[in-house]
Amino acid sequence: MLTEINKACIANKKLIVNAIGFQLVWFICVQGHNLYAAFAAIALLSLYQLIFNTQSKTWKALIAFSLVGYLGDGIIAMMLNLNYLGSFNINTNANDSFNESFNESFNENINILAPLWLLSLWLAFATTLNHSMRWLFKTPYLTVFIALFFVPISYFAGIKLSGSTFVLSSSSIPYWTFFIAEGVWWAILLMGYQKLTTSQKTTGMTHA
Repeated sequence: MLTEINKACIANKKLIVNAIGFQLVWFICVQGHNLYAAFAAIALLSLYQLIFNTQSKTWKALIAFSLVGYLGDGIIAMMLNLNYLGSFNINTNANDSFNESFNESFNENINILAPLWLLSLWLAFATTLNHSMRWLFKTPYLTVFIALFFVPISYFAGIKLSGSTFVLSSSSIPYWTFFIAEGVWWAILLMGYQKLTTSQKTTGMTHA
């Protein structure tokens, strides 16, 4: 009996460390400093491996989730003229008339990749999926609800804290479009991840 209680206490402590670790890395990442964010993410991933002794199959799923999410965020940002601080971009500023007119309409910097701190944030969140944030997958309705409404709110907080801005946003339309786009994107990702992990468990039981 005591052994079971001790195991439960240890498991709960691990979940608490997992949740606090993610929150700390989230705060570091949204300061918009790529190098600090990368170091924080590496530290969290190392701690994650140390605590949970994660198998390579799980690592592959988490990394795939993070990369797909990161690239999707970059596309959404590019489509909606969101300039994440520290993004990888190319400068369109030139002396010819075409580029002059182009720059007047848009922005002389075109973002080609979202910043490293955003990728670090995705990796940090991925460490919670099977542990402190596992409650997200209790029901599909809960997953979709959280994705559609609460995740975009955290994005706006991150955008403000990092000093990122919407370019040429003279109305509230880009904000609402971004809110909807990120919500739908996250709903697709979370549901897809849930199906992937469920199928992996089913396959594992079949071959056991």
